[in-house]
Amino acid sequence: MNKTLQASARDLVSPEALTETVAYLCSLGEKVSGSAEEEKACDYITGKLREYGYEPVVHRFDSYLSYPRSAALRVGGSAGYDIPCVGVAFGSSTPEGGFTAEVVLVGSGTEAEYEGKDVAGKIVLVTKLPSPGNSVVAAARGAKGMICMSAGKQRHKMTITPVWGTPEFDQTRDIPRLYLVSISKTDGDRILADLAKGRVEATIVTDVFEGWRSVRLPVAEIKGEEPLFSLVGAHYCSWFDGSTDNITGDACVLELARVLKQFEGKLRHGLRFAWWPGHSHGRYSGSTWYADTFFHDLHENAITYFNIDSPGVKGATVYVPRHQMAELSAYNEGTTKDVTGWTTLNSSNAQLALGKRKDKYVSPTRPSRAGDQSFWGVGVTSLAVYSMLTPEDENRDLNVGGSGGAWWWHSEHETFDKYSPEVLSQDARLYATILMGLSSADILPFEPAAITGDYLDSLREFEEAAGKHLPIAELAEETRSLKARLEALHAGARADAADNSKSARTNRLFLRISRLLNPVLYQAGSDFHHDPALGSRALPSLGPALTLGKLSPESDAYRFARVGLLRRMNRIRHQLRETSRLLTENGY
Repeated sequence: MNKTLQASARDLVSPEALTETVAYLCSLGEKVSGSAEEEKACDYITGKLREYGYEPVVHRFDSYLSYPRSAALRVGGSAGYDIPCVGVAFGSSTPEGGFTAEVVLVGSGTEAEYEGKDVAGKIVLVTKLPSPGNSVVAAARGAKGMICMSAGKQRHKMTITPVWGTPEFDQTRDIPRLYLVSISKTDGDRILADLAKGRVEATIVTDVFEGWRSVRLPVAEIKGEEPLFSLVGAHYCSWFDGSTDNITGDACVLELARVLKQFEGKLRHGLRFAWWPGHSHGRYSGSTWYADTFFHDLHENAITYFNIDSPGVKGATVYVPRHQMAELSAYNEGTTKDVTGWTTLNSSNAQLALGKRKDKYVSPTRPSRAGDQSFWGVGVTSLAVYSMLTPEDENRDLNVGGSGGAWWWHSEHETFDKYSPEVLSQDARLYATILMGLSSADILPFEPAAITGDYLDSLREFEEAAGKHLPIAELAEETRSLKARLEALHAGARADAADNSKSARTNRLFLRISRLLNPVLYQAGSDFHHDPALGSRALPSLGPALTLGKLSPESDAYRFARVGLLRRMNRIRHQLRETSRLLTENGY
């Protein structure tokens, strides 16, 4: 890769250009997908792109979305009190006059916290933010309403559908149907105090839109000498003004487009910039549409998907690798350290608020089921770095992963003053360096063997739990054999750097390996579908193995589970063998 070009790109980043974009997009207020505000934001982005010499394309399509139009909460009857609240996307609209029922405290809303409690037809009070996980549990237990609390004075707008992207066929049945409001901890504590005294009733009144909206997805591209390209994306819908989630990200992508356009004609690999609608209001429906619509182009040519979400937050001083797949993690972390001076993976402060993952041994920096990670089935390598607040920062909220971990995320307090031009400029310089490195590399900085390292880390946990019941050790041994071959490939690839035809073949081979190994590593379903937004673990199809040993070997449940797990292990083994066959065909 060309370090001179990387340094030149860093020097071109303009704090003034970034601030101009952040200020304008914040001034539009809440940017609901499919709204007039979205149209204005899209027009601004495409106007700037034309100014920078692009011919942007705006994709128009229908997306299944939801957003709250109004919400109210009253605790007690006529002698009670009103609590300010906000609605939640994919919550249900109440009948006229609202829904009244007894309130039952269920803590953070996990399955275990419902034990011994009758919530059928009632309203549950959850001491966490609304999420697909706690909403699915509440609906399954028969609750009709849900009140969720923040960790402070703020009220967060959220979405509860677990369906990733626009639903297909009958997937709308998977959306939990609840009358739902989001309140502050300050007000929630008042309800908790009343519950400590005795029975409490509440009335929820909500008006929530759910249906189809026409949305806009702007895209711009720099062509390289070869067809390969890096996809760079940021969602441009927002709750409230959305200064740090994700207006700063939109400004950053636009600035990267301006800066990197000046190197057109000097890049071996291209760059494609996209602004996603439907992130906040459609559970990543914009990036999912793009993955579905351009599946084959992405499968053939995409080097990486680089997600930019919530950069430029005031006070964010720690750089955290997030949503990074193994094969590019060393490059990502090394570049981040070189540019920012921060040690990322080994920093105690850097491991805060990583996406919720369930793995015992796999790196927490691996992609989680969030953040427009819609390209796992395609097999495209994910990559990202987030600037975040330290755990000690007075603005840090440990329940929050966006806006650098700041309490104002998704709330009315997320305004222009929460943005830092200094931090966003540093973020943009880092991202420009990472992307320029990929675009100018003769040999892409992939380490394919690291993928099988994640396989082995995951299989270790499954073997500990079910090694007596399943041939996981054999699968691990086959993985180790492939890992050794991939290490040899990586060592031999350096010799191809000086020969364009050989290096092009090697780069294609790296991508083909990721297409074979990544889908089964990251999702349980087929390559052409999208798993629900309900947590993440490596080799997720083997998840039932963790509880297999708790079942009686004579039971139907055990026997059926074992049959299913053996079939899933066959799928994993098949991908390992296809990769081995690919290496043999290419002389490795």
